[in-house]
Amino acid sequence: MAFIDFTQKNMINIPEIDDQHRNLFAILNKMHAATSEGMEQSAIVEIFNDLIRYTVEHFETEEIQMKQYDYPKYAAHKKEHDDLTNQAIELQKLFYDGSATVTFELLDFLHQWLNDHTMGTDTEMGEFLCEQQ
Repeated sequence: MAFIDFTQKNMINIPEIDDQHRNLFAILNKMHAATSEGMEQSAIVEIFNDLIRYTVEHFETEEIQMKQYDYPKYAAHKKEHDDLTNQAIELQKLFYDGSATVTFELLDFLHQWLNDHTMGTDTEMGEFLCEQQ
């Protein structure tokens, strides 16, 4: 059983973005599995780094499309992206200096954030983008 399932509820009907969301869910599942199996923190942090890299790439995709179609809620949506990215980068620094580890609490936070964001803010954005295309 997956830690987080990508379902119809997470789809926004923009194929490129839905595919990226699927990949984000897969990386988070990989990170959860590594943590559950007791892998070395260095290996888990490397998966977290992959998650950050892919998330930044994904956010750029969304932001390009929002700007292209002059999405009226662009600033608020981008702020959500920036806030999560900044939190992740701060955590990454703590992992590297050894003062933090990947925990189930962090995984639960990422699970909740990803579900809430895809089913809330991204769904709203997807409806707007679908109307424009």
